[in-house]
Amino acid sequence: MPKEVILCLSYFDTTLGPTTLHCSSPLNTQEHPDLGKILEFTEEGTFIFTFRKFQTINHIFYIDSELARGGKEFLMITYMIRAAYFKDEITDVYNYLLSKTPDLESYASELKSIREITEVLHNHKNHINKKETLSEAPNNFKKQFFKLFNKYLEKMTPQLDISTHLLDKGNLKKIYIFGPRNAGKTELVKTLEVIQFLQYKNNNMKRDLSSKIYDFIIDNIEVLTYECVDDDSDDQKTKLYEDCIDNAQGFILIFNASTKDSIEETIEMFELVLNRCQEKGDAMPILIIGNKFDDEEEVTSDMIFEKFDMEELEECGLFIKYFSINVLREDDEIINAIRWLLKQMI
Repeated sequence: MPKEVILCLSYFDTTLGPTTLHCSSPLNTQEHPDLGKILEFTEEGTFIFTFRKFQTINHIFYIDSELARGGKEFLMITYMIRAAYFKDEITDVYNYLLSKTPDLESYASELKSIREITEVLHNHKNHINKKETLSEAPNNFKKQFFKLFNKYLEKMTPQLDISTHLLDKGNLKKIYIFGPRNAGKTELVKTLEVIQFLQYKNNNMKRDLSSKIYDFIIDNIEVLTYECVDDDSDDQKTKLYEDCIDNAQGFILIFNASTKDSIEETIEMFELVLNRCQEKGDAMPILIIGNKFDDEEEVTSDMIFEKFDMEELEECGLFIKYFSINVLREDDEIINAIRWLLKQMI
């Protein structure tokens, strides 16, 4: 089963708090939503929750129990997918997730029919520091539980040829986001992913060719970190690793436009990429974004045009464009910037 499809069952323990009973794949806070927080602050019902590249539909329900405080166990079934992985098979992710509501409800109903489940949720009480609830359950229960769990995991997973998506990393074309530390690179990626999901949610938006191209771009954006920079004997940044540039189709340079302090470092990083592109003879587009923190702007457009020699570079045939944007906002300015980059790439 691909890790891009995950099924989890969580419950609220009065002593341990939100606890995972079982998950088809390990979760981490960098890639996946915090199911504990969702369970802790959400009421009974079915709802969609999106986090970065994973979109989820969650079903919270109660099971009557003589062992639970208040007489009810509080559980949540979570089905999540990495939407971009299925972009060819699922064109409307939002409604696709909603279509899984009957499966979640049916799964919850069958869980309620397992008599031993409430006892299992409390059988770890003598091991208060351990969250090994399921491992301590009777074998008969575990056999019944996993049979039911795997039944719904298989039922809810999209049917497709997994091998068609496993491309060699060297054959993937990327858009790299680079720039000084704390300039907003990661925040920009998160905002783009939210915009992508809102497009799926908009029932009036047609899944036309331009939308699919946008999806492809978002799925292939990577943040270029300082790990991709070589240092020479003088500890000066000399060049970017070849695999950080040679497979790229475009670049996004982002810097803090609310302060002039980082402008020199920004220009140095820009020149590294520019020199590499000129060595290759490629005219890959470079989108420059001045991130306006709190909508404050110390670095103006005129300063950027002057310091980056943008007019001269454009005359030399380089595709380069500057946008002043607050990347925390999910508005048309970001869409316009990405649209410009998209046009240059195709």
